[in-house]
Amino acid sequence: MVTTARLHPDIRGYRSPDDQDKTFEIFQAAIRQTASQVYTPGQVDAWAGIGPRPADMSDWDSRRRRAFTLVAEVDDTVVGFADLLPDGLVDMLFVDPRAGGRGVARALLTSIKGEARARGIPELRTLASRSAQPAFERLGFTITAERPDNTVRGVVVPNAEMRCVL
Repeated sequence: MVTTARLHPDIRGYRSPDDQDKTFEIFQAAIRQTASQVYTPGQVDAWAGIGPRPADMSDWDSRRRRAFTLVAEVDDTVVGFADLLPDGLVDMLFVDPRAGGRGVARALLTSIKGEARARGIPELRTLASRSAQPAFERLGFTITAERPDNTVRGVVVPNAEMRCVL
């Protein structure tokens, strides 16, 4: 039985290097499970990267540390994360598929919006996958451009540019 009860995650800053493995696992699971509903296996492999987890996670960790990265936790378990870059780009927003549709993305984006306002960023933008577009739309983003030719590792993986005025 699938649980659909709303979650009320605690939102906190990314902790390096403690959060690197779990955030990477969520990134992989969200692409391989959630996004696989709207993308082909080849597109999923290109986006997620083929092969096992890299032995050296320093690049992943460094990207989280350079961004303003928030982590969502429920009962001390990481269930999602989001990155905000200084120019207002929501570079990452990924939720563990087991927690999907239960308010985690909303909680993360609400916190990201608050941080952006505090920094004087007038609007947020993102490059949303087909699977993420409905969540972003529910949270006030609108599609400003379809990107049918977006290419990842030589494979076309369509997405859309979206914006949200704060």
